[in-house]
Amino acid sequence: MTPLFSPINVVAMVLFATALAWRIYQTYRAPRLLPNWAITITIVCVAGSFLAQQKVIVGWLDDLTGKGTGRLVNNVLLAIGVCALLIVFLGSALGPRRPGRVLFELIPLSGAIALMLVAMAVTPPEVRGLALSPKLVHVPGVALFYLGAGIYLIYGLAACAWWIFRYIRTADRHLKIGLKLSAAGLICLSVGSVFRALYIMIAWAFGPSVPILLTVAVPLVLLGIVLFLAGITYPGARARFAALRRRRQHRRHHDELTPLWTALAGIYPNIVLRTTPQGAWERWRPRTVHRRYYRRVIEIRDGLVQLSPYLETDLTALAADDPHAAAEALKRAIARQTAGEETDGRAKLVLPGGASDIESDVRPLLALSAAVSRSDA
Repeated sequence: MTPLFSPINVVAMVLFATALAWRIYQTYRAPRLLPNWAITITIVCVAGSFLAQQKVIVGWLDDLTGKGTGRLVNNVLLAIGVCALLIVFLGSALGPRRPGRVLFELIPLSGAIALMLVAMAVTPPEVRGLALSPKLVHVPGVALFYLGAGIYLIYGLAACAWWIFRYIRTADRHLKIGLKLSAAGLICLSVGSVFRALYIMIAWAFGPSVPILLTVAVPLVLLGIVLFLAGITYPGARARFAALRRRRQHRRHHDELTPLWTALAGIYPNIVLRTTPQGAWERWRPRTVHRRYYRRVIEIRDGLVQLSPYLETDLTALAADDPHAAAEALKRAIARQTAGEETDGRAKLVLPGGASDIESDVRPLLALSAAVSRSDA
């Protein structure tokens, strides 16, 4: 008996948990989008189907509600998961036309489930739930059960793979990786289902069975599940890692800007924006990290604008070429402001401008802040 927590099972469970957590979060953020609900149902059903394949779970289900329940739950959940995945693509592609098309997809799903229920009912109790084998392939109920489940899977998986290949052409580079992995997984699952269907049809048409078809089908199905999970997990996992990198960068930049901010806030305390009291956890929330970073950048820019009439040079441009000279120029400007020296009062451009994002504007500020820190050391 294969242990429930074998290496491949652990990998699959981790992928299931990661994918499910990400999809629940996406559904929470956009609860009215049909594809979000559909793909969440897909992951839940495929995860349930995977668990229902484990002998420990099968034995528990069979003891609870009768022999064959585990095998039935496994195949029904997998069929529902495939149908939900197909609805994901239909919901994204068909727009206003999707309700009728989505309802149409429930017809073959209902037919396949009904066929499995009938097949299980007519199967002798002593062989219900047993795996397909040369000894059982000629039992009508067993053959009908696996053939009905397999034909629907072939249809649903092939349709999903076709939609994925349509999307690959227009997807960005990172999404393409996830789509390709998912397509490869669906193809493996579909080919495995084809081999199982061929195994049944050849046995019934010609008498003898061809066990090699089942031998090939089983690892293809397992590989297909892992590849599919990896594919739907990849975009979300990559987005999370990118968000973590950005959060870590903003926290680091916030600290690196402290010397410059301290110097400017000391002479212009009015640049410090008002904040509301925060709890201990609030300080480490992602949006709080970003908010504190952007607020610091804004405060520094405001301080430099107010100080700019006292500046004799383009401070941020000088910081890129000669950080030490930029720090000295800042100190001279602060000394002039502290001494109350008269100026024309005209604010000067303190950042080059024209940058496509705020991060580009921050780079010279980081160089200037580092120069100030070194000069104070």
